[in-house]
Amino acid sequence: MDPINYNTGEGPHITSDYYRPVSEKEKAEIWFTEPLKRMKDDDAFVFLMVCFPLLETIIRAELEIPDVNDVAFSENSKALKWFADFMTIPEANARDIWDAFRNGLLHRAMVKSTLSYELTGISKGKPADVTNGLVTLYVWDFRDKLVTKLEKHHKKLWNKDGNTLPRIYVRA
Repeated sequence: MDPINYNTGEGPHITSDYYRPVSEKEKAEIWFTEPLKRMKDDDAFVFLMVCFPLLETIIRAELEIPDVNDVAFSENSKALKWFADFMTIPEANARDIWDAFRNGLLHRAMVKSTLSYELTGISKGKPADVTNGLVTLYVWDFRDKLVTKLEKHHKKLWNKDGNTLPRIYVRA
């Protein structure tokens, strides 16, 4: 069987009889859900670096926050409540966890040292837990819950306000 060949951008310079456009669902699978599902073991840290922008995109979609607005993580904000519920953590800890992980990873490529945390591949059926000031991330439970959200919302995550996924074609 021939490997699938994808071409990103405006499309191939040969007749379109050989290629078909890839759907938004397929793009989300190719670029996000399938690579995330393949991650395991020491891929956990890279997963965390990838998951927070995706999580923010999902928060925007579910809370209908326009792209021109920031996602507010102030006390009692809808986004903060959403994140606490998604992560199964107390709302009182959600802002510090978001800041340490999201902002630390995206701005410094490391979780901020303002937080005591551990990462584990053990499954507890929830993304996180906070006990005695220690944040435990159950990385692969977190991943599975994120992937479920991506699969549910793939059509509305990138199809609005100019934030569309690039076109991609596959050999038909």
